Amino acid sequence: MKSEKLKRNFWISAEIECMLDLIKEVNNCQGALSTSTTQYTFIQIANQMKKRGFPNKSPTQIRRKWFQMKSAYLCYKKGNVDRLFLIPEKFRNVIAQFVESGEKIGRSNLSTISTGTPPVMQQSQEVLPEEDCSVMDKFLNQIRKNNKMINNEYMKMEESLQQFEQKCQFIRDRNLIKLINGY
Repeated sequence: MKSEKLKRNFWISAEIECMLDLIKEVNNCQGALSTSTTQYTFIQIANQMKKRGFPNKSPTQIRRKWFQMKSAYLCYKKGNVDRLFLIPEKFRNVIAQFVESGEKIGRSNLSTISTGTPPVMQQSQEVLPEEDCSVMDKFLNQIRKNNKMINNEYMKMEESLQQFEQKCQFIRDRNLIKLINGY
C-alpha cells in the first residue's frame, strides 16, 4: 500500500510538463479573469492529465505540486536559494513566468481546452523558449526599472534631508545670534 502511494506521489518531468501546459492553457482561456484558484480547476486538470496519459495524479496532488513549486520560487525571490531545488531546472523559467505575470489558476471550463495531440504539444514546446527569454528579459527590465526608481527616491530623500538640515542649522544659528545679542 505504501509503495503505491510513494510511486504515485513521485513526479516525473513529463507529468510536470503536462501539468504546466494545462495550467498555461487555463490561463490562456481565461485571460484577465483568472482571480482565484479552486479545487474544481484542479479536478479538471487531473481529468485532462488522465486523457493525456497521466492517470496517477489526483487533483490534490496537482494542487500541492503547483503550490509547492510556486512557493519555492517566491522563497527563492526573497533570498532563500535552498528552496530552488524543489523546482526542476527545466521548469524554473515557466514557474517564473507564471509568478512574475501574477497569473493565478482560476475557474474555467477545461472542456474547451484541447486534449493535446503530439504535434500541438511539439509546437508549444518550440514556442516556449522564446517566451522564456522574453519573460526573463521582462523580469530583468523590471528589476532595472525598480532599481532606477529606488535610486531616484533615494536621491530625492537625500536632497530633502540636506535641505532640512540646512533649515535646522539656520534656525540654530539665528537662535544663537539672539542669545549672544541678548547678553
